[in-house]
Amino acid sequence: MSWLRSFTVADAGSAAATVVVFPPAGAGCLRLRAGAAALPPGLELRGVQLPGREDRLADPPARGLSEVVACVAAALRDPAPGRPLVLLGVSLGAVVAYEVARALEAVGAAPRALVVAAARSPEHWAAFPAADPPPEELTALLHPAVRESGPASYAVTALRADLRLMAGYAVPAEPLADTALLSVSGSRDTVVTAAQMSGWRDRSRRYRGHRELDADHHAFLDPDVLAAALSGVAETAGALAEVRG
Repeated sequence: MSWLRSFTVADAGSAAATVVVFPPAGAGCLRLRAGAAALPPGLELRGVQLPGREDRLADPPARGLSEVVACVAAALRDPAPGRPLVLLGVSLGAVVAYEVARALEAVGAAPRALVVAAARSPEHWAAFPAADPPPEELTALLHPAVRESGPASYAVTALRADLRLMAGYAVPAEPLADTALLSVSGSRDTVVTAAQMSGWRDRSRRYRGHRELDADHHAFLDPDVLAAALSGVAETAGALAEVRG
């Protein structure tokens, strides 16, 4: 099954830029459906769907981060000619997006920009052990709307599988060369602090700075926060200039 889902409201064929969102650990990408209408016109909005959730619930978990990166990068390496590609990763999804950007740079298909939101920088994952915390510890990390609901147990399973992707993670020695990078944090985030994100400034030779939004850790897939995070790309990296004219 495909690793990408499309949430484009307008005709995808006429879009001037493609935005690909990598959800946080344990989450699927179907929340993006509500966000598509809030984005500037002319954007193609796509989401990365990992196995073991939503419409991929029956699929077995990925065997490792390298499998996820290879599959998603292969799906993105041939974008429409002349259409900028922007990656936006939330929490753990930011590290996955960063590795996909590295893979695309390696084949000469660098994204125009990478936005990392509410995410610890890669060096924080270097000593991450095989993830096997108790269920109650993982449940506390879920979105509040999921935490007390029926799907909480299945969300914990997906969260555990995603965290296991990071076991043995090797932090790259070299920063991104051609991909502009912008970091975004939430002023009400109690999970990831701005200080824990500071290492992102060394992860691209084209680092474009840090912004803070009025948001908590779980809000970055909400329509208004998603649109605000992407507006930073237009302001600092020029990635969506074609869209706004």
